[in-house]
Amino acid sequence: MVRVDYAENGKEGMRPRPQPGQERIPSCVRLFDPATLARLCRARDWLGDRFHERVSLADSACQAYLSPFYFSRLFTEVFGETPHEFVTRLRIARAKRLLLSDHSSVTDICFEVGYESLGSFSTRFHTLTGLSPAAFRREAHRLFGGFRSRWPLYYVPACYQRFYVGGETPQESRSATSAP
Repeated sequence: MVRVDYAENGKEGMRPRPQPGQERIPSCVRLFDPATLARLCRARDWLGDRFHERVSLADSACQAYLSPFYFSRLFTEVFGETPHEFVTRLRIARAKRLLLSDHSSVTDICFEVGYESLGSFSTRFHTLTGLSPAAFRREAHRLFGGFRSRWPLYYVPACYQRFYVGGETPQESRSATSAP
């Protein structure tokens, strides 16, 4: 352990200067113990499996054995988004895939991805993508010419797939499942 001499600073209330050989950890880097990270990852996976259900913050926090406030704070710090933003991102990505690949109505897709109101789904979808769900579907069919019937998805350039579908491309998905 390195001894820090507080008197050396000359003023009270100032942060002590590190001694030679003492490493400084930047204030922006926070260290988490592996057990806490594992619990947060387990809670994130649990949320990811249930994104289409109504899940409370308290239920998610229970998976990590943390209080709801502390869970939300740590989740945001570790993963860069709040639990709500994480679930919303998964829901919208799933909705994009369904809008492109399915002939279900927008209302059915709304309920399938976990929204209880078509209005809130459409508003959130428009906020995140810049298009309403119906306009998103029309634009994709206009760009790809109804690619579902004519072309398999893997013939569509990956940059378009990522923009319209989000997440990984079918090629990446296939290589991940075929890897040992």
